[in-house]
Amino acid sequence: MKRVVSVFFCLIFSLALLMLRLYTLATDPVVQSGNPHGTLTLEAASGRGTIYDCEGRPFVNETTALLAAVSPTETVLPLLRQAATQTAFDKAKTRLSKGLPTVVSVLREVTGTGVLTLRRPVRYGGTLLIPHLAGYCDGSGVGVCGLEKAYEPLLQTRTCTVTYPVNAAGRVLGGAQAQVRDEGINTQRGVVLTLDRTLQSIVHDVLLQSDMRKGAAVLLDVRTGDVKAMVSVPEWDIRNLEDSLQDEDAPFIDRTLNAVSVGSVYKMLVAAAALEYGVPETFTYTCTGETRQDDVVFHCHLRTGHGQLQMADALLHSCNTWFIELARQLPVETITDLSAAAGLGCAVEIAPSWQSDAGILPQPDELTTDAARANLAFGQGRLTASPLQIAAMTAAFANGGVYHTPRIVRATQDDAGAQTENPPDQGTRIVHASTAQTLREMLVYTAQNTAQFESFHDCGGKTATAQTGVYENGEELLNAWYSGFFPAQSPRYVLTVLFENGTSGTRDCIPIFEQIAEKVTNSF
Repeated sequence: MKRVVSVFFCLIFSLALLMLRLYTLATDPVVQSGNPHGTLTLEAASGRGTIYDCEGRPFVNETTALLAAVSPTETVLPLLRQAATQTAFDKAKTRLSKGLPTVVSVLREVTGTGVLTLRRPVRYGGTLLIPHLAGYCDGSGVGVCGLEKAYEPLLQTRTCTVTYPVNAAGRVLGGAQAQVRDEGINTQRGVVLTLDRTLQSIVHDVLLQSDMRKGAAVLLDVRTGDVKAMVSVPEWDIRNLEDSLQDEDAPFIDRTLNAVSVGSVYKMLVAAAALEYGVPETFTYTCTGETRQDDVVFHCHLRTGHGQLQMADALLHSCNTWFIELARQLPVETITDLSAAAGLGCAVEIAPSWQSDAGILPQPDELTTDAARANLAFGQGRLTASPLQIAAMTAAFANGGVYHTPRIVRATQDDAGAQTENPPDQGTRIVHASTAQTLREMLVYTAQNTAQFESFHDCGGKTATAQTGVYENGEELLNAWYSGFFPAQSPRYVLTVLFENGTSGTRDCIPIFEQIAEKVTNSF
């Protein structure tokens, strides 16, 4: 499926690449209209609406650049020589020498006869922290994907033009005043996200500085379901799409929204389902290292067995055979119903006409054999989910048993800055508060007894090392996960980390989780 998605995106982006124009660059002036009545209009600049974080800080259009609209006067060339780069000056000189007006990028304001200084937004001037979420536009300035496409009517490209009076030969009339028409390239219109730029930067920097080649991380507000940060690795570079298209790691796939095998992070849901059904946390089973279900032998990762365990230690040791036996204690519908209530198997709306991958939640009529139910018990088989879904599921247990559908867009904003809110989900109770409290305490116990946490222990969570069924050079590729919450006693955030083609959640994901959680906590 991932290969099909990658090919699909590559075809789209290959076509779009042929007509891509980056709106960060000033181009040669475009003659927008000329007419017998003696005017010449140049398109000086263009700009789109802004994508803001929850505090009104821009993710795009962070800065502005200067332009000079100049008519051919005797004094203009010396002014431009001091204010423009050599390349820009040479282009302007060629046009001015023909008696034609032009628009040129300048490094500083220019004041003089026949000169108008304008400002244009620089859309991708700095580090683009949300490339997958933002998307990009085609050569005509229309959104192709991401928020650029979803909110095209709001973000649509507007222009600033300069109109000059000219004679029959098209030369500017001496002493005539140019007229500027700005359609609103620098207004406040745009999309306001739930993301926090500071937190997005933390997650972004940690992931890109780690050894993760493919993966993702999602940071969620436990109390509201608002997404505070989401990063997919590798990123694609809007300034160099051609190289991104050739990247075998498929950077155009947004891995925060892409459903994959989840493995043992699902055990927290199975534990919650059992507690809700009435199975006590003291339920005891002896792991011998393997168990036979139908004609299939299921192994625990510790082949010699964990011995006698209760629920807290079964979560700590991530014992497969213990959870297989636990799942046998309750109807499979109890597990699948809670899974659906926790958002698994259901797409999340990111923006208008844009949804995440729904993933696969096996239904009871597909789980009629002991082997099929055993696979589900530790998050394998056909079950798939995205990091966004796993984060929302974890948040429900950290939030006293109340599930919130994740929200990414907080509001839209008009030219004057007035906002229309996209209301948050009010939340749905999916387990009793006592169940959530018991599970949360066990997940804190799990984290605090995991040696890989070197400096940050104020959290709870669960690892996973999921089999994918995909082989490379004779070795099965694995998805490593960690999904947890912090602070431990009064959870504020959930952080889910996916490390594709990893070795284990403990080795690959915990160090990343720890770094992010520590930096986020220090930013409070």
